[in-house]
Amino acid sequence: MTNRKMEISLNGEEALARGALAAGVRIAAGYPGSPGVGVMKFLIEHAKQYPNLYVEWSLNERIALENCIGASIAGLRSLICIKSVGMNVLLDPLMTLNLTGTHGGLVILLGDDPGAYGSQNEQDTRLIAPLIEIPMLEPALPGEAFEMIQDAFDLSERHKTAVVLRITRSFSQHIDQLNLNKISRTDHQLGLVRQPYRFFPYPGNAVEMHRQLHLRLDMFQSEMNAAGWDQIWTSGSLGVIAVGYAFSKLMDVINNSSGHNLSILKLSTLFPLPTQIISRFLNQCQSVLVLEECDAYIETAIKAIAFDQKAQVSIVGKNTGYLPVGDELLRWQIQNALEIFSPGINFQHSYLKDNQAAERPTKHNHCADSPNDHILKLIKQVAAGLGQDPILVADPGCWVKVAGELDAKYAIGSAVAVASGLDKSGVDQPVVALFGDSAFFHSAIPAICNAVYQQANLFILLLNNGGALSTGKQPTPACGVNALGRPAPILDIIEIARVCGVPEVHHLPIGTSDDEIKAIIKMGLSDNYLSMLVLDVK
Repeated sequence: MTNRKMEISLNGEEALARGALAAGVRIAAGYPGSPGVGVMKFLIEHAKQYPNLYVEWSLNERIALENCIGASIAGLRSLICIKSVGMNVLLDPLMTLNLTGTHGGLVILLGDDPGAYGSQNEQDTRLIAPLIEIPMLEPALPGEAFEMIQDAFDLSERHKTAVVLRITRSFSQHIDQLNLNKISRTDHQLGLVRQPYRFFPYPGNAVEMHRQLHLRLDMFQSEMNAAGWDQIWTSGSLGVIAVGYAFSKLMDVINNSSGHNLSILKLSTLFPLPTQIISRFLNQCQSVLVLEECDAYIETAIKAIAFDQKAQVSIVGKNTGYLPVGDELLRWQIQNALEIFSPGINFQHSYLKDNQAAERPTKHNHCADSPNDHILKLIKQVAAGLGQDPILVADPGCWVKVAGELDAKYAIGSAVAVASGLDKSGVDQPVVALFGDSAFFHSAIPAICNAVYQQANLFILLLNNGGALSTGKQPTPACGVNALGRPAPILDIIEIARVCGVPEVHHLPIGTSDDEIKAIIKMGLSDNYLSMLVLDVK
């Protein structure tokens, strides 16, 4: 293959997807969620060019990871794409994958959402790294991401561990002009491993596997101290540690500035931390400012390293009031912190709080045309006619359009179980669970089975959107196509609900009149047993 360079404009997610292709990824799986959905979109769009590449939208994040674990055992390189809350879903198998380790390279692309632009929380998933005991890296720029994900696959195979790459929404939308080699894929198939107890943790070997895990982490840490992803630029006794994408923002702020002598450590290895590099940096500084998103994870860890090394250095950041805790770290905040940290610094460009909207990432509103607000209006009309004030529990997604009129919303797939708990608490109003087809297949089915088994009295209203609407209408098993647009078996929601034991399941197709919808809603609010309406809306 040619090594001809080509200049191309890429955002962070496109760079990661191209890097994964260059690394020879064979299996890619995920569940729709941003940031990160763009990586899967790119792989799906280019799958025809790579006959050996298999891509799927799994029903949930746990299933996606377990698919990739199977690929790793078979000796193939695999990539899982999830967002922050998706990491919570797959923790169960991940907490044994760390013990067994990997065979074929396995990379977990994790999209965090500082600022909660499209999430129900502002989870800083870096804090999970010490719990899962799996290496975590964070690229600063798309060009670095292209190289880093390739290195991550190599590291995964060399150290027999999964590797997590963390990105943020702003990073995913950062666009660079990059000179990249034309993608040349190498077949990294290592072959199937069938070895007794190799991928079988149980009480008899779990403790020894845990010891081996720590040895692998020690070797990984030693390599990362010399890998080159974490770099030091020495200038003066005032130091700045810029973590992941925060380094890119720091460079924008101090570009062509004057009146300072800042030493800088660009930190991309989040776990295990490269203690040798960090100690060397701390020992040459009198004071260090830590820039990170969104909690003070690295700042706290740096203080522990300084204590152990008896480094005579003060460490400031979020915990000391230089920067706010939570939300996205913005350039005007970095500028203000540097003015306090390094008096006399002169900036060529001034970043202002009043202009911060310009640097916040954009978000496409896939829910603009969704009928959730209209459906809620119909529920309210029917309830008013019955003299009721129903308790409304929704799943994440386009129900956010009517958030102010809902009683509760937690994780995807949780609406039915939360509604069931309310019913069992003896509330004096009907309880309604609201969600879509993607949530149904993700994790609502077990909750429906539980509600049937526990004889809960609630009304379930499922909007069949023909896909995961709030993230771009990625297909679900009810659509008849897979991620690549190829024909796939249709799983009938109505049949599944009936097999789960729901006593009464109604189905209304697209174009049903409001009066017909209201008639079914009226029955659902009046019944003293579990009932369900599946309403086709797209």
